[in-house]
Amino acid sequence: MIHDCRLVVFDMDGTLTHDAMDFETLRVELGLTERRPILEWIAALGDAERDNATKILEQHEQRAAEMCRLRVGVVEMLEELVRRGMRTALLTRNSRSSVQRIVARHRLSFEVLVSRDEPPFKPHPESLERILRHYRVGPGEALMVGDNIFDLQVAHGAQVASVLLVDGAGPFPPFAGRADFCIGNIADIVNLLDRPARFRNPFHGVADDGHPHNVVEKG
Repeated sequence: MIHDCRLVVFDMDGTLTHDAMDFETLRVELGLTERRPILEWIAALGDAERDNATKILEQHEQRAAEMCRLRVGVVEMLEELVRRGMRTALLTRNSRSSVQRIVARHRLSFEVLVSRDEPPFKPHPESLERILRHYRVGPGEALMVGDNIFDLQVAHGAQVASVLLVDGAGPFPPFAGRADFCIGNIADIVNLLDRPARFRNPFHGVADDGHPHNVVEKG
């Protein structure tokens, strides 16, 4: 499967970039006291409340887009994938405008960017399947790389192999068992393609409880 890979799809926040969003402050400003995913909570509001909440969210996203830093090795990793003739894409729950700002600031290049502005958004499998169709790539020829449960869910739904980026400074998240592969550094994507057995997830198949407190709010 990995040896046939032609496409690598990346999450943005926490995957290609270090997190810059202050989600606790955002939740306070939204009045969201439950541990629910923010986008799903906003979608359930009435029209006026939804519009106001969306504006608050977008303000935070634009602020984070101006502050965020790339992870070490991202540029070199993407250049190596291109050198190998592979295609890359972005799949994010952020707004298109905020992600385009990040891409422009850091001079990145992606032919395809699917954001929450193109519903249904991640983790609905259609968001990833749309990218597969664009490149005429089958599920077995792609990887989905991310750092949170939404990335693993969308990969599973689209029958694409999932790669969980686990920050070396922190413990494995409770949903780690859903990932096919685990890496500790984004630059390891290249090594994963060459030696996939080294990155097989030791926790694969270990169940989590699936409750909202396991959800990491990122793009």
